[in-house]
Amino acid sequence: MTSPGDLPLIRTKLAPPRVGSAPVSRDTLLRQLDDGRGRKLTLVVGPAGSGKTMLLAQWRRKLFLQGAKVAWYNAGTDDNEAQAAHYIVESLVQAGVAIDKEALHVYLRSGSRAWRPLVASLIDDIQSHDGDIYMIVDDLHHISSFGTLKLFDRWLSMAPERCHLVLSSRTRPPLQTARLRAEDELTELQFPELKFSREETHLFLQAQGLKELSAAQENMLHEMTDGWAAGLQLLAFSLRKEKNPDQFFEREGKLSLARADALEQYLETAVVQHLTEAEFSFLVQISACRRFNRELCELLTGDPQAAKHLARFENENLFLIPIDTDDAEPWYRFHRLFAGFLNTRLQAMGEVEVRKIHHLASRWFAGKNLHVEAMRHATLAGDADFVVQLIDRAARRMISGANFVELLKWCDAVPPESLRSRLNVCLCAAWAQLCCSRLEDFERNMAGIAQHPDRSRPEVAMEVQLLRAFHFNRQDDTAACLAILEPLMRGSPPANTFNSFMLYQLTSMSLLYSSDFERARELARLRHQLDIRERPEYPRPLIDVVNGISHLLQGNIRLATDSLQAFIEHALERTSFGVDAAGLYSGYLLEGFYQSGMLRQAQDFLDRYLDLVDAVGSTDGILFAYLVRARLQRLAGDYKAAHDTLVRLEESGYQRRLDRVIAWSLAEQVTLALSTAQNAPIRDLLGQLDRLAARYQDARNCAWSEIGLAALMAHATVAFANEKGTACLAAIEAAEEAARLNRRLLLTTRLGLMRAIALLRASRGAEGLKLGRQMIDIAAEAGMMRVLPDLGAAALLLAEPLLLGGIEGAARQLLEAAMAELKPARPDRSALEAAAEPDRASPPSVRRPTGLLSGREGEILGLLAQGLSIKSIARAMDVSPGTVKWHIKNLYAKLNALSREDALAKARKLRILS
Repeated sequence: MTSPGDLPLIRTKLAPPRVGSAPVSRDTLLRQLDDGRGRKLTLVVGPAGSGKTMLLAQWRRKLFLQGAKVAWYNAGTDDNEAQAAHYIVESLVQAGVAIDKEALHVYLRSGSRAWRPLVASLIDDIQSHDGDIYMIVDDLHHISSFGTLKLFDRWLSMAPERCHLVLSSRTRPPLQTARLRAEDELTELQFPELKFSREETHLFLQAQGLKELSAAQENMLHEMTDGWAAGLQLLAFSLRKEKNPDQFFEREGKLSLARADALEQYLETAVVQHLTEAEFSFLVQISACRRFNRELCELLTGDPQAAKHLARFENENLFLIPIDTDDAEPWYRFHRLFAGFLNTRLQAMGEVEVRKIHHLASRWFAGKNLHVEAMRHATLAGDADFVVQLIDRAARRMISGANFVELLKWCDAVPPESLRSRLNVCLCAAWAQLCCSRLEDFERNMAGIAQHPDRSRPEVAMEVQLLRAFHFNRQDDTAACLAILEPLMRGSPPANTFNSFMLYQLTSMSLLYSSDFERARELARLRHQLDIRERPEYPRPLIDVVNGISHLLQGNIRLATDSLQAFIEHALERTSFGVDAAGLYSGYLLEGFYQSGMLRQAQDFLDRYLDLVDAVGSTDGILFAYLVRARLQRLAGDYKAAHDTLVRLEESGYQRRLDRVIAWSLAEQVTLALSTAQNAPIRDLLGQLDRLAARYQDARNCAWSEIGLAALMAHATVAFANEKGTACLAAIEAAEEAARLNRRLLLTTRLGLMRAIALLRASRGAEGLKLGRQMIDIAAEAGMMRVLPDLGAAALLLAEPLLLGGIEGAARQLLEAAMAELKPARPDRSALEAAAEPDRASPPSVRRPTGLLSGREGEILGLLAQGLSIKSIARAMDVSPGTVKWHIKNLYAKLNALSREDALAKARKLRILS
């Protein structure tokens, strides 16, 4: 059964050829492969027809009988990055490896950007398996995408000892094999090894029924083919048709079939000569299909003897390869060389006949719900109407699974005018175009939808409005988005579930940026209740997150962090959207962790989810993730890394055309420049911010209003750092007004503390202390643990007298935490270490060097050293096994380790473990 987010696959691409059809067991080569079976990579490189596929099929069976799990994937010329990754995952699943497919779904939905989390997830799942696992990819030369090759390189760099990658290719793949070769982790077989030996030639000919040949004749055949399996196979076929073998050798004795071009020339005469016209026509017609069975062959050829033909050609070893599947109806494919030869003859039949064959094949595959092949044949038949029908059938499912890139690829393959009458396809394509930022295509598509005769149907009109609203939302124009949505919310609830969900989701998220946090939470609550009544078992991650986000933006840090953490943990453990939820919303939780002073949790979450946030995160998810990353890097003293992070965030804003992201990046760059006493760039940064703010000076109650707020915050921060008395207070007052208008409690509290310190500097002590006390109480109640220490050493002017004044409770804890970080009392610890909350007690055998392992990773390392399994470690730490896997992955990466044993050895060498 297909899961949400899955792509349609050709299942026979996950099956090897049937080994029983192999005339010779390649025992010598199998021993070589067995000798290197423990290595990470096995590479078999040779020309077409050199026996690569059959050799690996024989080895697969041998490995299987020895208890290994062996996955198989036949790469194809049409396989893009998304399809290749999906085939790899499905092949592992079919081999009996328990694979969590959430990371695959995120990879597919991200347009293949989330490849690092995909590889990490696969390696984690393989790591938890007890035995050896082999992933065989046949015909790798068909894959030219850099992304897929990058995925294999990453796989090889992370693979545990029990994970083995086996690749066959006509050409050497551009993988980074030098390190593997140096570490004796690479087995290579090339054409000289793949050639048949003299003994194997003898065995092959005997298996072909040519037992009457003399040794000299066998030697002659061996020399004519130079041990090339495909050439020998064709000569054997010709010899079996000869009544007098001696005449064959007299006639063909000087023939050389050691090259593919010579073999193809020989096929022209030998095959045609020894097949009847009807038999050859049968082969040519079915060559239109990359795979076929008896039923399909009968349809395409009109020949009721199809089963007999297939059985005979298989027995005669005429380049017909049976595929090893469990289907009741056997599947076959042609050898690549023979398929190419037959395809040339197929084209000679004429365009009309060829299209007729593809037309029949497309209908047959569609009737079997095999949509990939149906699409291919309908396209080759020039049947655009049927292609559009097939797209129409799959479009909603693809949108629900967020397979936007693949849907648009299908749509791009047909003339645009053929889609205009298919309203469902146009609507689905519009969602995909927005999600893939193809805005010009979106506008053209929407113009076409506006002309459709069914555009006024209520559910269509509603979806068009939602698309327009979503368009504005993607541009950060939340005011225009709400202008569309508010009237819809006052009308009758949409009967269509998709429309209803999008209406509530878009409205609640847009309300957050109009500072109507309470109403946003209420809408999410109502939608949650509606879903429970209609679909009690259905997960609601995109609705339930609104509560936590609203509290975060409002400034209720403690409520926000608790809500977001519970939401993501629940999504990861109990829903099928867990990895999606983590990618989309981890950035918000990172901000919650940071502002709560939970810096270790923030760093751990960054290590775990930043790749996912990069690939599929929402605008604010990415914004918060990069801001938190830069702050943690600054606290650790790595100012260059912090600057690079903020520049990358700024570039992301330019790429997405989101000025709000640019503004907050520039504002944070101002803070970083001040902390490093680099005054030169500050004027330029403020100038850029002012120019951005001027563009949006009239924006109110929407996401764009944050741009002016970011500029005012930057000016206030600079004035505060320069201790400019009256000017400082004026800058703070201007920023405070903007923060209050946007109801940003965290920022108004920060600015209030800055004002209190400015008053203390201006010798207005009583006034400053009173205001400071009020702000600290607000910060303590809301859980804003970073609001004071992020002001730097100037915060001591306020913290010390407040502590001496007898402040107690949560407010005192906040002040003491700030004092502990800001006073240089711990020269041997970084600011990040000093600010972090106490870790769990690490095992006594673990000594954690600052900056290498986190507290959680150190704890897990100690438990690994005790020999505990992942499940036992999870129980001991009261976390999920998935969480333990992620920490182990990060631990291995930091130690540059490939396995548990390797990690423990390297930890002892570094004296992390005693």
